[in-house]
Amino acid sequence: MPGEMIFVYGTLRRGCSTGAHQTYLADAEFIDTATINGTLFRVSYYPALVLDAQAGKVMGEIYRLASAEQLARLDAYEECTYPALPEQEYQRIKIDVITHSGNVVSAWVYAYQRASDGLAVIDSGDFLNP
Repeated sequence: MPGEMIFVYGTLRRGCSTGAHQTYLADAEFIDTATINGTLFRVSYYPALVLDAQAGKVMGEIYRLASAEQLARLDAYEECTYPALPEQEYQRIKIDVITHSGNVVSAWVYAYQRASDGLAVIDSGDFLNP
């Protein structure tokens, strides 16, 4: 499990004012900025990603995790088990992510698994720069 990659697009990104990045990813290795295809929604103070190969780009960052425990802490933060239960807000899945430098990286991502009806779309695809 050490060396697993994760793609983060919301409160876990550097520069987000929640402090979640410092709490959960301080010892992870930053790899690159990256994008995936999907739609980003605002739920509250945090976003939701709905994966869709035909949608626009969602901006984020890729990190190499230091340990299996770090991934478990991220699951707890996202209130997500693996595999996800139907009533959970997010599911953790592996997806190919395109880095800023053009490489394709397989990474975990927390994807929204509830209905997005009524949620505001973040048109820019960038939670930190809506």
